[in-house]
Amino acid sequence: MTDQFPADNDRRASDAQDSEHPMRGAGARRRFLIGTLLVNIAALTIDVFALDPQHLALALGLRLLVVTPLVLLALALNRRPADRPLQTAAQATAVVAFALSVTAIGQFAPEPFAGRYMMAALFVIFAGTLVSALPWRATRIMTIAAAALYTLIVVSGLRWPPAWSNIDLVGLCLVTCVIALRARQRKDVQIAELQQIRRRDALLKQELRQANAALGRLSTTDPLTGVFNRRYLDELIEQETASLVPSLGQSVLMIDVDHFKLFNDHGGHAAGDSCLQQIVTAVRRNLRSCDVVVRYGGEEFAVVLPGLDEAELRETAERLCHAVSDLQIPHPGLGQGRVVTISVGIAPPVPAETLADAIQRADQSLYRAKRAGRNRVSA
Repeated sequence: MTDQFPADNDRRASDAQDSEHPMRGAGARRRFLIGTLLVNIAALTIDVFALDPQHLALALGLRLLVVTPLVLLALALNRRPADRPLQTAAQATAVVAFALSVTAIGQFAPEPFAGRYMMAALFVIFAGTLVSALPWRATRIMTIAAAALYTLIVVSGLRWPPAWSNIDLVGLCLVTCVIALRARQRKDVQIAELQQIRRRDALLKQELRQANAALGRLSTTDPLTGVFNRRYLDELIEQETASLVPSLGQSVLMIDVDHFKLFNDHGGHAAGDSCLQQIVTAVRRNLRSCDVVVRYGGEEFAVVLPGLDEAELRETAERLCHAVSDLQIPHPGLGQGRVVTISVGIAPPVPAETLADAIQRADQSLYRAKRAGRNRVSA
């Protein structure tokens, strides 16, 4: 029977079972075993009506002393994922034992019950193959073993010499097993394809999230200096406006590179870009990780510094001025020996003031610093 199935389908069906989530597989097997146990016990009511007292005792022994202990053993092993091979063997054995017990009981039942027992045994084999949630290889072995033993019982009639009867049931059993295995294989292939689709979908979603995150960073980042751009600052202002929590005020610095247009006119835009990059590096090195640096304009930068009072804010601004002048970047437009400097306007925090208002105050302070001669801090 197994030669009828293509090798690639075997592999895909096996992969579907091997890649099955352990908890979902355990749950399906547990439900199948519980159903098997209930059907096995419920069938005792049929045995009472169908069998004479002597054969009823045989049925009780098979159901209660053989099938039930095997099912309970499989259920107990089902709670131990580490023993999955042993659990698979126990469950397959329980299914085969259930099918054979029904077949054996049917040999001693009068008609029409005998035929119904034979059909019920075939249904057990079919259901065990299709919905037992066993790995594909174990399912094939279980089905072949059950079919072979079923054939032996129905042909021999459990008599010696064998009765050599019920040959029609042998053909029906073979057809049932082939159909069950094909259906099970098709289901496993479909599960494998569905799992592959889900993995691809999850991968595409992850790539899309990463692309959106990268796009979001690009949309709020200044490509030249690597700090945030004006759009990011506008988003901060919008978030603060939408917040229901009263603002405690923000400490803000506005920084302007002194005589930067003159620098570009004499040194060129490439030198101007390099100058801005060096200044931003020096500024960020002298700030905290929580401070936000924004390129506000061409050579103008805003810095939001949460939690600083006026003295700490002024000290930080002075430190930034010294850090930039210490770079000793020659200013080609100011003559020999002159270097690039910055002017800084500060806006200490004011409770209930918005970030937009703090930026406006810092911008006014910056203009005062520039009017006072540049390369200085003004409040």
